Amino acid sequence: MVIGFIGQVSAAEIRIANWNIQTLVYAGDPHTVFPDDHVRQPGDFADLRAWRDKVDAPVFFLQEVTSPAALDEVFPVADGWEHCISGQFAEDEKLVPGPICTKAGGTLVKPAGETRTQYTGVAWRPSGGISIDSVIDVADLNVRSDDPDGIRNVRWGLDVTLHSSGTALRVLIVHLKSGCFDDFMNFRFFTVDPATTPPERNSCNTLARQMYPLHKWLRSREEAGDAWMIVGDFNRRLDAGAGTFQDEMWQALSAYSPGSNGIDRDTRLDTELFRAPYKKQSQCWADLANPYPATLAEADDFNMARIEFFVFGEQTAALIDPGTEAQIVWTPATAADPKRLSDHCPAGLTLKTN
Repeated sequence: MVIGFIGQVSAAEIRIANWNIQTLVYAGDPHTVFPDDHVRQPGDFADLRAWRDKVDAPVFFLQEVTSPAALDEVFPVADGWEHCISGQFAEDEKLVPGPICTKAGGTLVKPAGETRTQYTGVAWRPSGGISIDSVIDVADLNVRSDDPDGIRNVRWGLDVTLHSSGTALRVLIVHLKSGCFDDFMNFRFFTVDPATTPPERNSCNTLARQMYPLHKWLRSREEAGDAWMIVGDFNRRLDAGAGTFQDEMWQALSAYSPGSNGIDRDTRLDTELFRAPYKKQSQCWADLANPYPATLAEADDFNMARIEFFVFGEQTAALIDPGTEAQIVWTPATAADPKRLSDHCPAGLTLKTN
């Protein structure tokens, strides 16, 4: 499987962005996702909006947003933004099924009850020359997890179509199962529909079970001739693969999975895939990292290998200049900033349009 990029000159371009805004709840929400979450104050939300402006993109693909009201704290419809949240929110809140999309004059729905849950979403500014339509839930990614306290849902994907200057891009926004950043993922799960098998307790097995619906989605896009992209928090260090063997997630998505003898074990049609970033170290909160921890207990928790990516096929690669991919870091940083803002930094990528 070749990993590369194809360039193409085009008449216009737009900046697209990806951002996991850590456990984002609306201002004044009496509840948080986790008990130790920082309760954001007005200044924190103002800084998130300032960070948004540093990215300078008219569209953001998002993770860890908890409601339309939470989305609006960073992307206010009053300022010309529009946004949608995964229909998993509506299902959890027992509302009308489907994604909830909000624009100026719409109701900013808040969650009821005491539980706050992370969802995928998208926000865009039509004045930036783009539109979003065909917002579709990809509930197949909810392969569920057999946790010690019972069966638990995992996050859905959100499938949106972006239009700009005559170019259409189909985007699947994901936030995959956490807990298996570079451990072994078993090939036996890659080609089996998780709807036919019970949930797994092991995080790596749960993540591996999400590969089947992901591959199914991208193959559908390839066969339809769509320009497509999977964007988000993959919770996987895709650049950690050793030698000539790519990471198991990459093998699962491309359907090119060589065994120890070098022969492809996967009988499905191979798909040429590309990603950005590609083997670029993370700079997110790097200035707060301790390069010389004194003890194992003080070991540096800064990970240079990134887990958030733009993944795409050959048709989209023709619209991408991979050199334009960049994290936008918050500087100067203080020790409190990763907690009060987000432990993830946004990243942008330039898309050439017709």
